[in-house]
Order: sequence, then C-alpha cells, then structure tokens
Amino acid sequence: MSLRLRLPKPALLVLSAVAALASLLAAVGCGGGSSAPAAVDSFTGLNTPCSRSFASLTEVQEAVGKAAPHAVICLIDGDYGKLSLDAGARPTRVTVRAENPAGATIEGAELSGDNLTLAGFVSTEGIQVMPGATGVTVEHNRVTGGGQGIEAGPTDTTTVNDTKIIGNQLIGPFGEDAIHLNRYHDSNGDGIGILIEGNEITQVRENGAHSDCLQTVWVGDHIVFRKNYLHDNRCQGFFVKDQASLGGVSGPIHGLRVEDNLFLRNHEPCGPPLGPSECGQPLYFQVVGPYTGFVMKRNTIWGDTVDSIAAFRESTGADTRIEDNVIYRLWTDADMSPATLRDNTICEREAVPGGTWPQPSGETVNCDLRFPNTAADDYRLGGERGVDWAPAEEHYGP
Repeated sequence: MSLRLRLPKPALLVLSAVAALASLLAAVGCGGGSSAPAAVDSFTGLNTPCSRSFASLTEVQEAVGKAAPHAVICLIDGDYGKLSLDAGARPTRVTVRAENPAGATIEGAELSGDNLTLAGFVSTEGIQVMPGATGVTVEHNRVTGGGQGIEAGPTDTTTVNDTKIIGNQLIGPFGEDAIHLNRYHDSNGDGIGILIEGNEITQVRENGAHSDCLQTVWVGDHIVFRKNYLHDNRCQGFFVKDQASLGGVSGPIHGLRVEDNLFLRNHEPCGPPLGPSECGQPLYFQVVGPYTGFVMKRNTIWGDTVDSIAAFRESTGADTRIEDNVIYRLWTDADMSPATLRDNTICEREAVPGGTWPQPSGETVNCDLRFPNTAADDYRLGGERGVDWAPAEEHYGP
C-alpha cells in the first residue's frame, strides 16, 4: 500500500509503525522472504526452568511455532518418535529440552529455523540441522545411532549458519560419521561458522562407508573444534577436505581452529559388515588443503605409538600455526614450509617424498612421556603444551 493514498492520520501512523517494524525484522534477518541470516541470540536455556512441559511431540512442535522469547519447552519422560522442529524466522532463542536429563528418548530430530536449541535428550537416530538454519545449538544430548550422528547439514549448496554442537555424547557405531558437516558458515562475523566443543566421541568404527568421527564436505568457513574427547574409535577423528574432486562447491576453507582436544586409542575393530581388521588403519587427524587461517594449538594425540598421527596433505598457507601440541607423530606429503611450527612435543616428525616441514622452534622430542593417570585418560603434562583438562572433570551428554 502506497503512502501517497489519502488516508486518515491514524492510519498513516499505523503504517509508519509497521514499516519501522518491518525494517527492524529485516535487519535481524526475520523479514518475510529475506535471504539474510538471522541475528544469533546467545541465550541458553539448559538450566532454565521449563516454561511449560508437554507429553507429545505434536504439542512440542506446535509450541515452538508460537513460543515467547527465551521460552524453554520441555518434553516429559518417555519414549518418542522423530522430533521435527521449525522455529521459523525468530530473533530470540527457544529451547526444547528433556524435562529431566536423559528422561526423554527420541528417534532423531530435524531442526529448522533460527535460534533453536535442542538439549538433554537421548536420541537413537541422527540429529540434523537443516539447510538455511541460523543459530541452532545441539547441546548435551546422547546420540547412539543414525547414518550420521549429528549432521549440519544435509546440503551441498545452502549454508548452515552459526551452529553450535556442545557437550554431547556421540556413541557409535554410526552408519557413517559421528559428526558430518556441509556448508557451515559464519554469518554474524564473530569468527565461528560452527563451534564443536566439549563433546565425547567414541566407538566410531570404519565399516567401509568412510566412517569418521568428524568429516566436512562441500566447503565451509570458520570451524572451531575445541576441547573434544575422542577415544576408543577406529575413525578419522578430524578430517577436513574441500572435496573439489567431487565437482561441487570447492575452494579454500577459510578459518580452521583446532584447540585443546584429546585423541586417544584408535585401534577398535572395524565395524560390520567388514571383518575386524579389513578396513586398514585410518589417520586420527587429517587436514587436506587448500585452506587459510589454520591454527592447531594445545592438542594431545597419543597412546597408539606411530598411529597417534596428525597428517597434513596437499598444501598449506603462510598463516598456518602448529604450536604447543603433544603429538606422537607429525606426518606430511605436502610442502608445509610456509607454516609456523613452534613449541611442540613430539616423538616423530616425518616428511615423505614431496613433503617438507619448516624449521621448528622450541621443539621437544620425547617418545616416553609420563602422564599423570593414563588409566583415567588424564594426559595433562602441565605447562603450556597439550591439553589442560582431564575427562573426569567434564560433563558429556544429558
């Protein structure tokens, strides 16, 4: 409706207010038909009392669609089917959680829309963050099945923006990956397109489907992988590649931060239908260029001798920093000479033909380190190298 029409003054005031509201909604990415991602609301409802509790998935789904700002919608104890939630275009967070931690079991979830948190559930199937979602958080759940444990998201084009995967237990085996990422993106400029922090990942076993603990596909930007606990697997624990060879979206991955993670024991038997030793030994850490802004700091990869490996392939950049880590074996078949290699403790550093390492500074070579309590997976050395936490101090899952 045009303001050139001769309307009464009250009508003009109403239209002016509507226009102002539309402008505000567009600014936070909530305007009808707007392609701009929403602003991310950092509110957390994990320990906030339930606004209301429900006994069916349908009631929960309907409540999300009309939730007040910062509402905490709870599902009472019980066994349920698949949970499909669409928060729509909203500027404030809505949290859906189990009324009691681990009291509600679901058969997977699909999460759409903006500023939506899923927390406290046991899920026997995978959790998907759907294409176009912004500000979705998957927090302190236990995921025990699915083709992918957590997938963000099932897309090779549309981005999934400003996602957080925090404090979950991912207990395999899965059909493929524990965490599978496609087209993650930092839409609000805070340097984090996806945050994967404080998760426990275990029993992920290669079954012939390229079963990884974390795999990224179709390029993303600004991944932060921090303080995760990987143990008793047979997987590529951290596998990042731009997949240009598949003919889709490709190009440098901008922004990779891998900090304060613990990678232990990657010798579990292969998963069915393969025999126990038919899958070969996967690399626990593998990054394949091209990428920019890569930082690897204070990680510990140990316990499997030469198979406690961090591998770097194809290319790197002058802004790559590998520092303050405790890694049994550093390996490359690429020219890593532009990178900074500083203050790491290693047992072996290897470059096969075609590979080159820069001159390291502050490097310690020691294959027989003494950790405080390996029976409890306490691999802290003190000081500034390797992890500064132990799993017994952390809370994983609901």
